Amino acid sequence: MAMLVWPFLIYWLVLFVACFVVVEIGQDQLYDEVTPRAGLKVAAGSLVIAVLMTALRAKGFAASFDSMFTSNIASTLLQGVVWFVVFTLIFQFHPWHALGLGVVTMLLVSGLATMGVDSILLRPAPTSAAARPFVPSEPVRQSLAPAGGAGHPLAPAAGAAQPKRAEKAK
Repeated sequence: MAMLVWPFLIYWLVLFVACFVVVEIGQDQLYDEVTPRAGLKVAAGSLVIAVLMTALRAKGFAASFDSMFTSNIASTLLQGVVWFVVFTLIFQFHPWHALGLGVVTMLLVSGLATMGVDSILLRPAPTSAAARPFVPSEPVRQSLAPAGGAGHPLAPAAGAAQPKRAEKAK
């Protein structure tokens, strides 16, 4: 039971926040006003979508970005239809606006919500130890100090003969 409740609550929270932002900004920009009781409508619409996403996750068809357009294309199409219906009937967008905003929001938010559910509920796989011991590597560049400076690897040892420099002709 807990494996259904926690994903549902996480999905509902993420979907509520994302849909609330989309509804508030979308209806203000498209229609110059927000429908009355928008918060309750967003709560109801995100509840419907969260139930669908939880049911699909329980059946093994989670809306993850890596399988959304390959092995889970049927669940993606089902979600697209449900998101369109929710944006049209519950959020009260014009059908063409609901199609655009609903599908784009679905493509972005459903994968992000699934990543959130997976990161909170799934235990990470244990990592194995390194196969070889750590070996420090040699520096790629040499020192930028002058070649004759103290501490430079090419500096002559103390007491070694210094090569004579050619004197200037007078």
